Parts: sequence; structure tokens; C-alpha cells
Amino acid sequence: MYPSCEVRWFFHLVPEGLIVWFASKNKAFDSPDTPKRVDHYLLVANDKNIGLKLREGNIEAKQLIKILGEWHFPELNARGQVEHWIKWSFRLDEADSLSHKIIEEGNDNWIAVVKERLGYVYHFSEDGTIREAPIGEWAPEGCQVELTQIQVKGRTCHTFGLEAFSESGQLEGNLRRGAETAFSALRKWSQESGWLDEGVGFREGRSMGYPAFLLGI
Repeated sequence: MYPSCEVRWFFHLVPEGLIVWFASKNKAFDSPDTPKRVDHYLLVANDKNIGLKLREGNIEAKQLIKILGEWHFPELNARGQVEHWIKWSFRLDEADSLSHKIIEEGNDNWIAVVKERLGYVYHFSEDGTIREAPIGEWAPEGCQVELTQIQVKGRTCHTFGLEAFSESGQLEGNLRRGAETAFSALRKWSQESGWLDEGVGFREGRSMGYPAFLLGI
């Protein structure tokens, strides 16, 4: 079981400055360091509160627990819908025929989503220090920052997300801290480089979870 507190934005045309900002961190699309993967989503009709997907030999269920509503992130004058989610992940039997059939042959009830992700994780220490680490490096407290290129039903879109985690019940505080750190860094970079306008397109209307986005495709 993996609880999280998240905010996410989707773009049909991603602000180019976001891509350049990640490139300044040596993270770029179509790079050997950012391999693509394919997730297969089973969408529940008219239900934005649950997502089921096949991913790299696992089946994952993710449920929306609570909507905290719109938060304002003053560092970029950004607004987004903040949500509490909980995820379960189960390893599939290698001989499972149904999952193999869905992945290899496709299924009308499952949507294939090709993903290529750029990102990193902030690790929050008890002494107040913040360390930037690769995705996948464990820490008890932190917030993941990611920009993902997704291809679904012949369309290419992007999503920028912040996902906080905590072993001490500080999910919302960690999301605030992660957003403040990431957006302050992005604002500083944008001012120095001249790339981005204030807000960077983070309008609340583009903010939603994956199930809501995929149901609207």
C-alpha cells in the first residue's frame, strides 16, 4: 500500500521552457537514459476515482481517497487540484495468459499509453536539508517531480506532476515543500534564461488525475 498526495497538469502543447528546464538538468526525451514503457489502463466508465493498469509485469490499482481542492502555488502563480491517492501493486504470474494477451494483442477495454518520463525526487531530511536524487532512490520523506511525454490513441501529450510521500503522515506538508522547492527553482531559472512566462501554463483547468484525463481522450 502506497499513499500519496499529488497535483498534476496535462498539456496538449507543453510549454517548451519546461522541456528546456529539464534539459538543463541533463534530462531529455529520446535519450538512452529515458527509456519508454507502455502501461495498459482499464478505465471504469464515468469513474475518475480509480485507475487500474498493467505495468512491467505488475497490476496496479490506484484509488482517489480525497480531493483537497484547488491549491495556489505562489512561486509560479500556479493553481492545481490536489488529491490524496492510495496505490496497491501486485506481481503477476509470468504464465498469466490474460495479461499477455492484453499486452501483445490489445483489448478494446484497455488503453495502451506509451510513456517517457523525466524526473527526480526531493529527499527531505530531519535536519531540514533537501537533496535532489534520482527517481527510484528510496527515502522516508520526499516529493517526486516529473515531466512525462505520453502517447495515447494517436495523440502526443505531456503531464507535469508532483507526488509527495511520507512515512510520518506529512503528505500535504511534503507536497507543499516539494512544490515550493521545484517552482522556486523553475522560476529562478526562467528569469535567468528568459524562457517562461509567469504561471507556465499551470492553470487549474488542466489539473486532474490520470483516470480523469484518459476518460476525456
